[in-house]
Amino acid sequence: MFEPETVEFLESGCALIVGTVDADGAPHATRGWSVQVLDADAGRLRLALDALDSVALDNLEATGRVAITGADVRTLRSLQMKGCAGDIVPAADADRERITRYCDAFYTDVFETDGTPRQLVERLTPADFVMCEVTVDESYNQTPGPAAGHALAPRQR
Repeated sequence: MFEPETVEFLESGCALIVGTVDADGAPHATRGWSVQVLDADAGRLRLALDALDSVALDNLEATGRVAITGADVRTLRSLQMKGCAGDIVPAADADRERITRYCDAFYTDVFETDGTPRQLVERLTPADFVMCEVTVDESYNQTPGPAAGHALAPRQR
């Protein structure tokens, strides 16, 4: 499902927006704090989320549906993935190290691209994190341009 360059992109510090939906279909958007590709062929990811975002966590528990958009701050290359979330667990030390690297790369890109001082965007960083395994069943190119919206991989269902 994910080519090596897609894995590199997702794990790079790209901006991550995560969409969830409750049992009644009401949407909620939040930020993701890192992605680790666990199995590129099966589309399995480990996603870091704010441990205090009770709406997103409740939605994932209720429906399991999740959409993740990764966008490169510098180039606007973007990819949307839709899938099903699994168990939510506290972040481990290795996860925190990955999140720290992700944040450093993301905040550096924001500063170098638009000049926003790092200390301003660093205030976005949550105090604590949880991890959620996601199985992606569809993905789309969302890079602005004529190919935006084009499916990258067939549904896995």
